[in-house]
Amino acid sequence: MTETYRKLTKALKTSLYWVVLLGGLVACSRKNTPKNNEYLLGNQSFAGNKFVKTEALETLLPQRPNKNFMGIPGATVALWVYQAFDKTYDRTKPKARLDSLRLEYEQNIAQHSNNPKKLAKTRQKYTRLANKYLKKVEGGNGIMRTVGEPPVYFEEKIMRANTAKIRDYLVREGYRDAQVKVVMDTVFGRIRTQYQINEGLPHRWRAIDLLTRTDATIDSLLSRYQKDSYLKSGQNYRYDDIKNESKRIEILLQNNGYFGFNQNYLKPVQNALGRVYGGFLIDTSAHDPVLDTLYHIMDIKGLQINTPRNQAAHRQYRFGAVSLRVENLPNEPTTDERDTLRYRGLKYFFTPQHYYAPKVLDSKILIRPGQLFKISDFRETERQLAVLDQFRIINIETDTTGGEVKALIKVMPQDKYQVTSEGGVNVVQNLPGPFVNGTFRVRNVFNRLENFEFSLRGAYDWQFGIFNNQSLVRTLELGANTALIFPRILFPGKFAAQLNRLTPRTIVSLGYNYSNRDVFSPDPEFKRGGFQASLRYTWKRSNYEYLSFTAADFSVLRSQKSANFSAALDTLFVQSGNPLKFSFESAVISGMSFSYTFNNNVIGQNSKAHYWRFFVESGGTAFNLLRQQKLPSFLENFELYKFLKGNVEHRAYWPIGPKSTLVYRLNTGLIYNYNNRRVAPYEKSLTGGGSNSLRAWLPRRLGLGSAYPNLDGSTGSPVFRGEPRILTAGVNQYGPYEYRFEQLGDVLMEANLELRGHLFRFVADVNYAFFIDAGNVWRLRLDKAQVTDQNTLNGVFDVRRFYKEIAVGTGFGLRFDLSYFVFRFDIGAKVYDPSRRFEVKNALGQTTLIDERYALSRFSFRRGSANYPVFNIGVGYPF
Repeated sequence: MTETYRKLTKALKTSLYWVVLLGGLVACSRKNTPKNNEYLLGNQSFAGNKFVKTEALETLLPQRPNKNFMGIPGATVALWVYQAFDKTYDRTKPKARLDSLRLEYEQNIAQHSNNPKKLAKTRQKYTRLANKYLKKVEGGNGIMRTVGEPPVYFEEKIMRANTAKIRDYLVREGYRDAQVKVVMDTVFGRIRTQYQINEGLPHRWRAIDLLTRTDATIDSLLSRYQKDSYLKSGQNYRYDDIKNESKRIEILLQNNGYFGFNQNYLKPVQNALGRVYGGFLIDTSAHDPVLDTLYHIMDIKGLQINTPRNQAAHRQYRFGAVSLRVENLPNEPTTDERDTLRYRGLKYFFTPQHYYAPKVLDSKILIRPGQLFKISDFRETERQLAVLDQFRIINIETDTTGGEVKALIKVMPQDKYQVTSEGGVNVVQNLPGPFVNGTFRVRNVFNRLENFEFSLRGAYDWQFGIFNNQSLVRTLELGANTALIFPRILFPGKFAAQLNRLTPRTIVSLGYNYSNRDVFSPDPEFKRGGFQASLRYTWKRSNYEYLSFTAADFSVLRSQKSANFSAALDTLFVQSGNPLKFSFESAVISGMSFSYTFNNNVIGQNSKAHYWRFFVESGGTAFNLLRQQKLPSFLENFELYKFLKGNVEHRAYWPIGPKSTLVYRLNTGLIYNYNNRRVAPYEKSLTGGGSNSLRAWLPRRLGLGSAYPNLDGSTGSPVFRGEPRILTAGVNQYGPYEYRFEQLGDVLMEANLELRGHLFRFVADVNYAFFIDAGNVWRLRLDKAQVTDQNTLNGVFDVRRFYKEIAVGTGFGLRFDLSYFVFRFDIGAKVYDPSRRFEVKNALGQTTLIDERYALSRFSFRRGSANYPVFNIGVGYPF
């Protein structure tokens, strides 16, 4: 009771503090009603619209009232900050500097009028300085421009323009009789406006006929693809549907030989005699006693297509000669010398320095002599050549003399050799560390459009120790990788040719990676190095769908562990059954995998979107095909892993406001290990916790199940940080766990719900997030030789109780969005921890049950608290 009273008192004090602070800001700011009878813009609302969505109408309003802090009505904190500093801010100094700068610029322009280089430099300097002082004149000082927000005033002319704009929108949506009027009232120096809408009866399509009756070929196409029309019987007349239908007809005809056809031929045109011809023949004269009470009837009674000058009808074109010409690079001698080759009806012109195998180029060029002109093949040819990373400029010239479309594809090559590098900060387990990457690229290495890449990578990270999350170890990671990238699927048969339009890639890679944990220690925890070779195919099914098939992935990893590290791993396995020791053995890992990804989410756009990822992998598959499943003698002491792995992830993005989004994520994974140890490789194991998982748990420390994360070997008690360290008779409350060990599992279930919104702009957009995370990690099966106790069994997945072991966390965070870089800071607190249920025995053998699973009431920023928050740092969004 005392604890509850203390927390209530603290909450009341905090609330009182905010009330006083906000009240002080109001008192310090100038009055809400400025001079000259100007009023601030208040809320803008809509009433009466039954069918047109309010969200669509809101986008028509150019002004927005001053923002409320955290959505609290009337808490226009940014405005108060602006007004407080505006009272003392002197705009005369930057204005005087801007005026003198203009005078100085005019003098310099006259002085350098005959020197274009100095003139351009003077203009660039003036523009930069003028913008600097103009911001100070118009927006105020730095705090006013970044933290503050200038007052938004009500303007009657804008209100009248909004009324006209809203009615125009209603007309375009089919409500041609709509009326809009405005009701205003004044509250606390602000004018609130309500746009009252009477939609009236809609104008709706009844019969639709899109045939010309004058061109049988075009009518045949229009009839065949009528189902794709944007104009449907029973739908409202919408201006956007008319525009989209015109565009659809344009593309339909261009894809069937009508070169040069465009939407302008579908627009009404008045001739010299005043006769109007062209477009959709819309009739509004029809009436029906029953339907007239519901909507106004509109019919389309045909389509009139205007023709080119001096032509009675549009003609269909076929492709004539198709050729590709390689141009000289700017730094190469200009020459008309070309090597000419023919392949499958196409002609190729190569310079002496640049040759590309016609057989490979042929698979990327979709336009063919004799075929009907098709705009989609024309554009796809440009795209296919662009994604090869071989040409810096691609231009297709056309010529219709002679009644056919002659196409000349002009390409200018990229540089054959290229070196790129990047450096920055990488965040691993919430801790930043520097990294540097470098890539050397050779294009068209075998004259068949292949690219060869050689990459080097180095990273220096601080990470939590595997056995101690309170101490940090310095980890050095080095890597070298070579890759040969083919712009096609290297696979026999017709299947590979069918993927030519889907941006196919075959990637053959060989690399070496080295990792040293606690690099500056005389006896590092472990050192690991290994070679990896793979053969991978990738292709795109659409703009949103990506597929990848790894036909072979083979790794040989050699590990070297310190004596202390090995002993700690052995003890961990004996006492609690944690199989972490097997994940650090020297190992041979082979496998094949397939993944499918759908993602229509565009970063920076607040729109409804989905993300799906399906992944399956089979490890050790190749060895199952051998009669004698045994490693060669030189790999005799290496662990051979065999496993099946699957993962499904789904994300959904729902906009709930102009700058706010609700994001949902579900992530599940399963590993079935069928090697002797029943353990997956360390890199393949499933883990939970951290900045991209359950943020109330440290990275890779969630789970397993309801098992204690760390056991005392002599008593079997969970180990806590602080005193008491273990379960003790007479003690009813305990501190946080000592999360010493990473928890590697075979079953993963995660769900996240996050509300994202905008706070203010200060150098970058500062956004907020409130989130709820739920999930856990379990073992699927135990090692055959493993000693089992109840705590170990609590970490094994059991369909009868797993739902009781779903951990839950919550929290909030800030995101600093620099458009090209997002820095993220989240604070997570535990709501439900399934492992915090203890049985304590006293000296008489009596048992006391302590249930601390519902942890939110014990949340505290005190370091020794059982629910001390976890601070997460990340780059980019968590999902």
